[in-house]
Amino acid sequence: MKTFFKYLPAGLALLAMQSAIAGSTSTPETAFTQQAELSRAEVQADLAIWKRAGMDKFWRGNQTPDTFSREYRMAQAEYQRMRSGTEYQQELQRRKQ
Repeated sequence: MKTFFKYLPAGLALLAMQSAIAGSTSTPETAFTQQAELSRAEVQADLAIWKRAGMDKFWRGNQTPDTFSREYRMAQAEYQRMRSGTEYQQELQRRKQ
């Protein structure tokens, strides 16, 4: 059972990607290309927001985090809030300078 949970995040990511591809008219190559069009500043800003929300503390070491824990869900919600809010835009502008 422990092995199952080890691969759960990868499986969920694959399922999400398949769902996104199935719902669109793009091919897997096109979907990947669209994802890969982020600038260096966008990736760095996203990483900074991810760390500021505290998500990095859950991914230290070889253990997969308990993604169902209250702490993880709160940090993830904070990351999503910051990522879609002004914090990300401000960080992005700072990185572009």
